[in-house]
Amino acid sequence: MLSAKEKILLGFLGAIFTAQVCFLGTGVIYCMENGGLKACPEIGKRVEMTFAGMTATVLALITNIGTGRPLK
Repeated sequence: MLSAKEKILLGFLGAIFTAQVCFLGTGVIYCMENGGLKACPEIGKRVEMTFAGMTATVLALITNIGTGRPLK
């Protein structure tokens, strides 16, 4: 069972992830409407970095929660 502190932290993490996806989605839509990758050549790298960071964070949290160790 998750403690109240863990629930709050996971809620904040979810809010941050949601905001990142919204901003990134808005950027991708803008780029696609204005010339695609020619207009925004770095957008693919940003998408990849965002989701890699999100995945790594979730895996780290799952590992910590799964071991039963307290969050510091």
